[in-house]
Amino acid sequence: TTRKSSCRCYCSVACCSNSVKKFPYLSFHDFPVDAEIRARWVRAIKRDEGPSFKILHGSTYVCSQHFTPEDISTSASGRTRIKKGATPSRFPWNDWGKGWTLLSLVVL
Repeated sequence: TTRKSSCRCYCSVACCSNSVKKFPYLSFHDFPVDAEIRARWVRAIKRDEGPSFKILHGSTYVCSQHFTPEDISTSASGRTRIKKGATPSRFPWNDWGKGWTLLSLVVL
């Protein structure tokens, strides 16, 4: 699910301080319900579920900056979704997915 400016969304990725307030053009996505895909997301974003990090539906998000353009679909109405099975892969520690820039996602 995508969250927009009506919420106080913050990205959960380690070393990311993106929020809907600072970057309203980004979309913020709930963690998947599917346990296997959810576990891949948690590993990818370098977090461990526990006392200091809990995934709560409606308050724990990953921003669109961490997905490739191929992972994102946008409907005719402008609603942004992450494609089924996609995993966040663009981070500061991997040179933003080797070649993609924030600007390339803004153009989507």
